[in-house]
Amino acid sequence: MVRERTLGTLPCLVAGSGPPLVLLSGLSPENGLPTGIVRWTETALMRPLAEHFEVVWMPRPRGLARGTTLGQIAGAQANAIAAAYGRPVDVLGISTGGSLAQQLAADRPAVVRRLVLISTAGRLDDAGRLLQLRLAVLARRGARRQAFALFGSDVVPRWRGRTLARAAAALLGPVLYPGAGDLSDLAATLEAEDRFDLRDLAPIQAPTLLVAGALDRFYGQELFAETAALIPGARLSVRPGRGHVTVVGDRRTIAETIGFLSG
Repeated sequence: MVRERTLGTLPCLVAGSGPPLVLLSGLSPENGLPTGIVRWTETALMRPLAEHFEVVWMPRPRGLARGTTLGQIAGAQANAIAAAYGRPVDVLGISTGGSLAQQLAADRPAVVRRLVLISTAGRLDDAGRLLQLRLAVLARRGARRQAFALFGSDVVPRWRGRTLARAAAALLGPVLYPGAGDLSDLAATLEAEDRFDLRDLAPIQAPTLLVAGALDRFYGQELFAETAALIPGARLSVRPGRGHVTVVGDRRTIAETIGFLSG
């Protein structure tokens, strides 16, 4: 059963019981708590983990100003964790949430006990930055349907119906993300992540597991290897045949995550 709870100033979704596990999820057109079918997909991700942990799905704060840094976003999340628990907790970051998790662990080592990173790396490559810049420009313009179309089509590989995905996302985006408003939070998040680079931060001290899909289109294998090398003692686990999205729900990924955090 998923329940709502406020940690510090952030409203969160909570499921399960046991040691706390803070989940920082991937990019979404809206900050704050998910609604509708998006909430269903996020809670489905929480479910197997909630058999072992108290899983806390923590959003990015709303009302981000232009020029907000990833450090400021992660700082708000770290403050919420510290206020709620007062001790180090496990953190799981996925995609953009993984960038935030790295920033949080580097800036606030006393907050993180163990760190799991899935489908993320220490920086975006040039293609990823360009894509996010295009999306941020559309979001700043208030071109909601165009932004939803680009957001939706890019999740789908080129050979698996991007045109249909683009049309569906443009049509359904405002329904799936009713709280997205003017998309300024999306733009601020994208711009902040474009400037993120793990090489500029203090070394992460927490024991770290990095899980990557061998077919990830957003991060190359070189970036995954670089990221693992930047985190002392990090374990890199690559899933053959899995991409950026499909690696997240892979049973082996869930099992390895649970095993690593339970060690």
